[in-house]
Order: sequence, then structure tokens, then C-alpha cells
Amino acid sequence: MPALLIVFIQVMCGIHAVRSGQERYWLYLIIGLPGLGCAIYALAVMVPDWLGSRDGKRLIRHAHDKIDPERHLRALREELEIAETSQNHLHLADELARIGQHEEAAVHYGKALSGIFITDPHIMLKLAAAQLASRDALACRNTLDDLIKHNPDFMSPDGHLLYARALTAQGELDKAEDEYRVLIDYYSGPEARFRYAQLLKDKGDFAGAKHQLETIALIARRSKPHYRKLHKAWLAKVNQELKAL
Repeated sequence: MPALLIVFIQVMCGIHAVRSGQERYWLYLIIGLPGLGCAIYALAVMVPDWLGSRDGKRLIRHAHDKIDPERHLRALREELEIAETSQNHLHLADELARIGQHEEAAVHYGKALSGIFITDPHIMLKLAAAQLASRDALACRNTLDDLIKHNPDFMSPDGHLLYARALTAQGELDKAEDEYRVLIDYYSGPEARFRYAQLLKDKGDFAGAKHQLETIALIARRSKPHYRKLHKAWLAKVNQELKAL
């Protein structure tokens, strides 16, 4: 009976995979690992499909990334080969940045800045982020300067943080500190204040660094659980730094 049940489940999963247009590797998984494969497929594809939830879709993407990390990347490259448009360069750059290939992402962000998007502030901001992630602080700073030149009314806390980080990377610590002093008063989340603390530590101001870290910890304690969950990674770094000081 259990064997017949497993075969029945395999058939149901296989039919679902074919009818819903899933990648072929799911069929291999269902056939190759009858019990476990069906369980993985049900949890990663069928249940989210039935529920249609955002978390379900995220689970599918995560499963796809584990099985075939460059599946989506290949599709975006093919789309770009078919039509070299700003939007296709942008979509490819976003995916490259997501998987950590920042140098190539910067190239495509640069190419996305053409036509009506030539001074688009959102694309320029993404370009600056990719340049800094590629350890090209000078290019990042120049891009941000151009962004403000062409979009004087554009306001972005993330852009301000990138600028402060670029100054730090170039060794202009006093200028970076001036930016951080302004930034920490309006930046949402602990990242800006944490990076400011790191800057103070690098300058030898350990008391100042500790004060900033303790401020982050205090804000977290007084905030709702959602805040602590959202910024869990940064708060863990804060606790590590406080123990080290």
C-alpha cells in the first residue's frame, strides 16, 4: 500500500509540474527521489502555488536558486540579446547585483543610462552602489555627484550613506564623519549609525564608537519586535562590537 501511495503522489506531482510549466529538473527530482523529491516539490511549488502568497513565491525563487543559481540570469541575458533596451540592461544588472556580480552589474547599469533614462536618479543610485561594491569608491562618488547635478531635488538616505561610505573608502575620514553626523539623524535603521561607529573606531575614538553602538542597542530595545527582526543582522554586529570594545 505505501508503495502504491508513493506512485500515486509521484504521478500527481508529475502532472502538476507538466501542466504548470515547471522546469524539467523538478521531474527528475520527483522521479529520482520518489518520497523526498515529492515532498520537496510539494513544499516548494505546489503549496505556494495553491496559496499564491508572496512568501510562497519567495520560496520558489530560493529553491530555484539552490538547484540552478543562474537560471534567471541566463533568461535575462537571452532577453538582452533579443532586444538591447535600457530596461533589459537594468533587469540584468539588478540580477547580477543580487547574486554579487557587482562589476558586471555596474557595466549594465551604465548602459541602462541612455535615452530617456540617461539621468534617471534611481538607475544612477544603483550604479553607484554597484561601483562601491566593486571597490571603486571614486567612480561611486563621481556618479553620486552627477546624480545630484542632474537631479538637484532628488533625496535619498541610501544615496547619502553611499556617499559617506565612498568618502571613508577614499580615506577622507573627516569629511565622511561630517556626512554621518547629518545622516544618523534621519536614516531609518541602524546601518548608518553602525558605520559611523566603525569610522570613529578607525579614527581611535573608541568612546564615541561605543556611544553610537549603545544608542543603536537602546533604540532596538525600545522598538517593536518587527524592528528587531528586520534589522537582526545589523543588531548582531552591534552586539559583537560592544563585546569587543
